[in-house]
Amino acid sequence: MPRKRSPRGRLLKPGGWLFGAVISRWASVLDGLARNLLQDCRFVAIVQRDLQDGQHRNPTDRLDFFTTSYFHKPSDALMETAGAGFANARVFGIEGPGWLFPDVQERMSDPRRRADLLLAARMVESEPSLIGLSAHLLVVAQKS
Repeated sequence: MPRKRSPRGRLLKPGGWLFGAVISRWASVLDGLARNLLQDCRFVAIVQRDLQDGQHRNPTDRLDFFTTSYFHKPSDALMETAGAGFANARVFGIEGPGWLFPDVQERMSDPRRRADLLLAARMVESEPSLIGLSAHLLVVAQKS
């Protein structure tokens, strides 16, 4: 009879690396600001709950208000990762500050402006006070 393994243990050996993505707790408010959604009181109510407890619920018929999800603070992602048996966890912002610009496509098409955006992103990607400005976060940790 084969030996049973724990669900956690079957995917990574000790020393293996975890790369996990989460949505930032502040994604809705920043996205709402960038896309002028904060003028809709229904969206504002969704954002207020996001900020309060991380529970993103969209009771409207507006698909652009996103779906049911949980939004993380960087510290939440670190605590969950540690609680699952991973060590040395770090959190990085995935998008960087450029995603907030309405002309990000044009900026990325210009080599000099793209270099500026990428430089700025590298400068703030792991700054604890700025990580949440990215809509999505990357958690990197090693299994104990």
